[in-house]
Amino acid sequence: MKKNKLYMSLILLLLSFWGCTYSVRMVKPKTQSKETMLKARDFYLKGIFMQQEARYTEALIEFYQALQYDSLSAAIYSAIAENHMKLAHFESAEMLLKKALKISPHNLDALQLLAQCRLRLGKDAAAIEVFENILKQNPYDDDARQYVLLLYEKNKDYKGLARQYEQLIKLYGADVRHNERLADLYLKTKQYDKALHYLNALLMMDSTSAQIYYLIGQVKDKQNKPREAVVYYHKALRFDPLLQGALERLNLWYRSNKDWQAIIDLYLPVFAADSTSGQARVIIAESYYYLEAFDRARNYLLPLVQVKHPVGPLLELMGRIEYESDRLPQAAHYFRKSIEQDKENKLSWLFLAFTTSKMDSLKETEDIYKKALVQFPEDASIWSYYGANLQRQEKYRQSVKAFEKALELDSLDRNALSSLPVVYETLKMFNRSDSLYEIGIKRLPDYDLLLNNFSYSLSERGLRMQDALEMAKNAVAAQPDNTAYLDTIGWIYFKLGNLTEAEKYIKKSVEQRPASAVVLEHLGDVYAAMKKMEAAQKYWRQAFELDKTNTELLKKIEMNR
Repeated sequence: MKKNKLYMSLILLLLSFWGCTYSVRMVKPKTQSKETMLKARDFYLKGIFMQQEARYTEALIEFYQALQYDSLSAAIYSAIAENHMKLAHFESAEMLLKKALKISPHNLDALQLLAQCRLRLGKDAAAIEVFENILKQNPYDDDARQYVLLLYEKNKDYKGLARQYEQLIKLYGADVRHNERLADLYLKTKQYDKALHYLNALLMMDSTSAQIYYLIGQVKDKQNKPREAVVYYHKALRFDPLLQGALERLNLWYRSNKDWQAIIDLYLPVFAADSTSGQARVIIAESYYYLEAFDRARNYLLPLVQVKHPVGPLLELMGRIEYESDRLPQAAHYFRKSIEQDKENKLSWLFLAFTTSKMDSLKETEDIYKKALVQFPEDASIWSYYGANLQRQEKYRQSVKAFEKALELDSLDRNALSSLPVVYETLKMFNRSDSLYEIGIKRLPDYDLLLNNFSYSLSERGLRMQDALEMAKNAVAAQPDNTAYLDTIGWIYFKLGNLTEAEKYIKKSVEQRPASAVVLEHLGDVYAAMKKMEAAQKYWRQAFELDKTNTELLKKIEMNR
């Protein structure tokens, strides 16, 4: 009984609808008889009932019959299209809905169906166009608005999204969520002034929002105004000291400026709020490490490396802390543990080698470099440091091969460029030494160590003394207080007979580094040339106390008593 009542109500509704559509079609150029219209209506009603019972194929037959009697009804085309959609015939449905809209361009039901049909076909741009049309007719259609927002979001059309949120604000007034979204969208599309407009509007609504200050900081960053950004990030932290984004941005800013104390001040409140925060511990420890406050760095990091399975990078950092504290056995322990966890941690390999080298375990260091080269066979820096280790062991020909390999991999490796010529010189391969010095200076014309070494080498052999002097001057200009450079230029002046300049530079070198046998002997030679034998004997004897294997110096002392 209830079903019959429902059908009767539906029939009355449809009859009313049909009458309306008929009155609209009175303006069409081709008129139809009342009998024809009634037949069309009967088939249409049968189709509706069958559609209600989910008999879509049968409904289509009835609707197509109705179309035979009324080919200008947008309602019939829409009904046929809707049943095709139920049967997943979306392309057919789209074609029929276009016909319906040609007859009745503002038919909202047909527009809604067309939009859904295009969604199913994956035609996002075409679907957006239809939803936009619906919203022009009814801006308050929330379903259409949500679909448009979703489609713009899906296709990352941030400009389209911004337009929609602008319309929402016009329709419903200022809204925190909409303002935040607009600020974010304008940030993404690099329209920074518009982003700031909406963020400032948000501040008018809530001046205590950490998130808004943080977003303004981001805009200032994008506008290349880092100092202003820093101010806003700090304002954000005033209201939320644990706001991760603001902490990270400030951390990067202070790190780029090497302001390690500022980073510590930044993360101490985080640590106070949560002492279990591993991130805060690590950042504070690393900052103290760069400030050379190694005891403090160790205290913060120690709990994290004493757990059962500490993280490799933390072991490496602890190793560096111990290395700089001259706690070398402890440093070696941490570097080895780090390598056990990650054999690809190059820094741990290098620092382990530096540590054992500092402990004068040169053979052990050599073995470490060999193992490191198994992991990094094409790494120029490891080959270069390996060459330096072999050079210290006086394994000169092996060191030549290592340095040459380093330069093959990296022609600008500074250590190899400055050390290999010295090894060539030790092996009396002067042509190769001079040639490599020339190449090195051409590649790195401002590399002061290279300039110093080449100038000293030439002066020792009495060659190209004016060139040697110019190179020595450039080296001293780069590092005016480098005692080795001061000795070099002084020695060149001595060789050129300019004893006043020789005394000035070598004496300055001795005053800053009194424990060098070579420099002390040089100063004694200068005073001997100046006929100041008492001063000469003084410095020669000091030199001999530091190097009693120097028989030539001993002869010099005895002959000039």
